[in-house]
Amino acid sequence: MKSEIKLALSVLVAGIIGLGGLYYYKKGRDINSHPVALDSFDKKIILPQIGDEYDDIEEVREYLEDLEELYSQGKSVLPLEPDELDEDGEIAQEIALNDAEFLADTTLNGKPLHNDIMKVQRAPIAMLDDKLKELCKDRKCYVVEKYNFALNSTTRAIVDLKERRVVRVRRYDKMQPDISNRLTQIAKAIALKSPTIIKELGHRPTARELSMANVRTNLKESPCEDKEHLCVAPTFPDHQKQQALWAIVDLTKLRLVAAKWAGLGKTYTPACIDERTLQNRYIMEEFCQKDNNYSKDGWEFKYHLTSSDGLEIRDLKFNGKNIARSLKVVDWHVAYKAKGADNLDTSTPLVIEGRRVEVVKGENDEYMFGYNDAMGCPMFSTSVVLAFNGPQIGSIIENNKEVGFYILQDFRNPKWPMACNYRYQNRFEFYKDGSFRVVAINLGRGCGDRAIYRPVMRLDVNLDNHEEFAIYDGEEFRALDIEGNYTSTGKEKMYKDRFLYRIRSLEDEELGFYIEPNRGQFGDGSRGDNERVYVSKFKPQEGDEDMLTLGSCCKLDEDGPERFIEDKEVIENEHIVIWYVPRIYNDNREGQEYCWADSDIDEYGNPSVKIWPCIVGPKFVPIKNVDRE
Repeated sequence: MKSEIKLALSVLVAGIIGLGGLYYYKKGRDINSHPVALDSFDKKIILPQIGDEYDDIEEVREYLEDLEELYSQGKSVLPLEPDELDEDGEIAQEIALNDAEFLADTTLNGKPLHNDIMKVQRAPIAMLDDKLKELCKDRKCYVVEKYNFALNSTTRAIVDLKERRVVRVRRYDKMQPDISNRLTQIAKAIALKSPTIIKELGHRPTARELSMANVRTNLKESPCEDKEHLCVAPTFPDHQKQQALWAIVDLTKLRLVAAKWAGLGKTYTPACIDERTLQNRYIMEEFCQKDNNYSKDGWEFKYHLTSSDGLEIRDLKFNGKNIARSLKVVDWHVAYKAKGADNLDTSTPLVIEGRRVEVVKGENDEYMFGYNDAMGCPMFSTSVVLAFNGPQIGSIIENNKEVGFYILQDFRNPKWPMACNYRYQNRFEFYKDGSFRVVAINLGRGCGDRAIYRPVMRLDVNLDNHEEFAIYDGEEFRALDIEGNYTSTGKEKMYKDRFLYRIRSLEDEELGFYIEPNRGQFGDGSRGDNERVYVSKFKPQEGDEDMLTLGSCCKLDEDGPERFIEDKEVIENEHIVIWYVPRIYNDNREGQEYCWADSDIDEYGNPSVKIWPCIVGPKFVPIKNVDRE
């Protein structure tokens, strides 16, 4: 570690480590408590009352006591409690907590840094490289994940239970994991017992009123903006008033830092909807813990569900030739626009119902706030939007003729389509002519009618590891020699009026694709991709396995993959990865609904759901097909 970094960290730790090395501020900063009206929709942001204390909340007090006891024993990593672990999980956690490499960043100058174990589970296949897949094929392997609050980094260990040893450790700087059940309960307790929340709601809320307590968030010009603190955003929807109160909780400081009213849009959703049982063991065993193989129409591939990257297509081939190493949608960035930025205190991060809330100040007294949503397996995953049933495979019919097939996975919040609940779908289409399309679908409903959605697609099109990516400039395709990005206007002249990008093999002239961005031409009601594209050199640690949350929900000029192109490495004749990020604006105007869902009563007097989906994603068409036209 560089000396200047050590010095900076020493100053940081000296300032924030309290009794027994405890990394917490016991008292919050005094902040203005006056609510501020934001706009004509009566949206407002509320800052906590001066003197609001949270240390006496039972869940917070017990947590702080456990940390003090931990530090008094000379340890620095708070383990998961037994009720979050199975028998093998307890063994795996103990093995990791005795591994020097796993613990390498847990102290500084002999002082403990605050670390929590966030996850211990049977290692999903999406977290294993080829070597570990072979190793773990006939033995139990577990993943142990911890978060370092002081350094804002995540460490992930793979544990071989048969040999009782850690077989791999990876550290992810400036990246945050899904939070543990204990921290979710702490976030809920802070939101439920906050005097500010109680005053704003006009009553003492119950846990049944709360949702999204483990969804991370951030706030511009605050420690949450660049995710310096771990923040979530528990939410209290009020369907009669058509608004929701977001309680933004900073889990690094264990306090409410703000609350935010936001409109829900008109809804007829009943107040009571039975929660579906999503922890489906069959899905875990059949789709999360192993690869599935499928072949049809010359296509062959593996597929599985990940913990937080949705449905992944792996080792894709067509007529025996390599097409893609991995295709997946790794994140959904969800942002809402509001006014009142000039009066917004963003000195600390926010958490709403366990969801971390991000806030980013802009111009004209506006700011963005929102979430980063992950999609994942239904058990032992803290992804908020969970797999609902297993992957479905069906035929693609055009003009009464079967032209291909698709594989689709549905992900839902348990209370969808109620406000502040989300539903996404991953859909991969494969055509008999060798074309394929990667599709991200949003079925609403979200927390408001001013949402901006950005699905982050990671498209590892592997044409024998020697590829060229090019962009059409109106006259010809110009190849990228170094890593970079491109923001589409949606109005560029395209090759044959269809194709804006191209990827091809430099080893096989017959192997390559024109890339057709979605401009609403696919007959699915889409309003277009409005995409930004990034091209990076392939590196296994940059998303080849299950990823942590990538980027900011609310910095609209950043999508997350920027970090992978900072070095501007040469990509000519290299294996490259395409990051494709559409931008979608929802709409709840009557007759213009888009990215929206609502409940109604049907003609028989029963509840029914209306859906206005938004569908985005590019199509890859073989170069040889187009050139022969």
